[in-house]
This record gives sequence, structure tokens and C-alpha cells, in this order.
Amino acid sequence: MLTSATLLMLAAAPADAEMPAAPPEPLVSLAAPALEPPTAPYWQVVIEQQLIIRVPAQRSSLNNFAAGPTTALRSRELPLVWKEKKAPKCVAMRNILGMQAVQRDSIDLITRQKQRLRAQLNRGCRALDFYAGFYMQGSKDGRLCEGRDQIHARTGAKCEVDKFRLMVPVPRDED
Repeated sequence: MLTSATLLMLAAAPADAEMPAAPPEPLVSLAAPALEPPTAPYWQVVIEQQLIIRVPAQRSSLNNFAAGPTTALRSRELPLVWKEKKAPKCVAMRNILGMQAVQRDSIDLITRQKQRLRAQLNRGCRALDFYAGFYMQGSKDGRLCEGRDQIHARTGAKCEVDKFRLMVPVPRDED
């Protein structure tokens, strides 16, 4: 289009007129540099997933502030003493049903198999912070491991599990 307009102007111009000067070169190139096309098409997809598991608390003597006196039914039951045994270093998260805060520095995890695992919390953590339960972030292997994973209290505290101990009930002998 521009070329045809220039030819028309030259033909209409008198013979003794000077030829128009060529337009100046642009100082800055506005076009993006040409990129070589990739040899094969490629796409990148990033999928992020975060799984948070909530573990509810069950009432215990440590966190049941409104507990009244014990009933006569409970006094007739044979009292239990819990004995600590060696436990695995990791617990499947899907097996944890609930928890109880029973000591100052540890919580008891109750599993689907009706086992009780005592999770000793790292230094500076109080079991009372977990009175309302806790959250744990899902890991790749789906297990809660000592020395690796943290549990998050609903109050904002974050604690690492130092050690797991299996709690075995042993009937207390009447004296």
C-alpha cells in the first residue's frame, strides 16, 4: 500500500523536483526477538496438594475442667495401670482416631486397633496446649514419625514428637 502511494507521488511530481529522502531508521526495535521453535512440543503442569488431618481430643483428668466427682460405677471397675513398652518409630496417620492429654509433656494417641500410644513431645511443649485436639499435615508416606513430623495444636503451638511408647494395660492388684 505504501509503495503504490509513493509511485503515484513520483509520477505526479514535476521532473525537476527533488526525490523525497528515505525514512530514518528506527532507534529502538519494537519487535520481540525471534525465538527458535522447540524441536518437540512440551508442557509443564504443577499440581500441589495439601492434606491436613484433624485429630479430636477425648476428655481426660488433665483437660476435663468441668468434671464432677467420679461415679460409683467407676469406683467398682478394676483400676488399670499403664505400662510403657517399646513402640514403632512411625504410626499410620489413618489409624489415629483420637488423643488424650494425660501427662504434662506427652499425649496419648488412640488407634483404630484400640491401642494407646504415648507421644512424648519435644522440649518446651506442653500437653495442655493440645486440650482441643491437634492437626497434622499429611506426609508422602502417610505416617507420623518420631523426630520428623510436627503436630499442630488448635491454639497455635507446634511440637515435634520425640518418641512413641506403646501403653499396655495391666490390672492393679488390690492391696
